[in-house]
Amino acid sequence: MLKTTLLSYSSCHGVRDVVWRLRRRRHRERVSPRIRLLELAVAARYAASRMGLLANRIRRTYARTQDPSLEDMLRKVLALQAVFEIMAVRLETLAEVGAVTSETLALMHSVIGEARKAYGELGPAVTSIMSELDNMIASIAAEAGYELHSYSEPSPSVSEEANRILAEAKLVAEQRLSEMGHQ
Repeated sequence: MLKTTLLSYSSCHGVRDVVWRLRRRRHRERVSPRIRLLELAVAARYAASRMGLLANRIRRTYARTQDPSLEDMLRKVLALQAVFEIMAVRLETLAEVGAVTSETLALMHSVIGEARKAYGELGPAVTSIMSELDNMIASIAAEAGYELHSYSEPSPSVSEEANRILAEAKLVAEQRLSEMGHQ
């Protein structure tokens, strides 16, 4: 039922409005970790849509100028968009199951850290989006009583999974870039 409510809100209101309503509800009552995961999933979807808008602007500029640096930037933005989409799908799945574990939150934290290392030079707006997501992850972990380690010391399994997510995102970005080239 909650997922249906989120979808109906997001279709007629902005994503920020949905997140605002969920946060407002949290002030009235203690919100379950499942709801917090859904908030994070909505924020990740919103971040993915922002990357999509940025990719379209870069693509149009590249089509006019054929500047190779813009093609590289477009590749990075598309990869980051795919990272956010993968995160959102995983978070929605975990929220459906109701599983909030320290390893899950550590994985999302690690994915954001690795994405920040790989794509942080895209600009302050992108860095701000990643910081906002990371802050939400840290907040959920704190409320659940979990401790997140720094980016430099994740467990090997978490680090391996984070790198797998980034590699999958790069493949998706390359596929989207090739599809754009054929249009």
